[in-house]
Amino acid sequence: MASSWDRQSFHSALAVASVGIEMGVAIGFGWWIGSKFDEWLETGPWLMYVFLALGIAAAFRGLWRTARKYGPKDDGP
Repeated sequence: MASSWDRQSFHSALAVASVGIEMGVAIGFGWWIGSKFDEWLETGPWLMYVFLALGIAAAFRGLWRTARKYGPKDDGP
């Protein structure tokens, strides 16, 4: 049976490893939703650009949140 430290390390590693998948899904979903709205409203590529930018922002927000949670801690002076 693994110790609690090993489980915590494994959980942290999985959370950090999933950042790439989370970023890809957020960007892809933003692009897809924007494309569907463009088809529905016949607005050209404009909504795709808007939702793609929102997807990119969401992806980097997830990256930032994970980095702050699992990154090195700065205890200060």
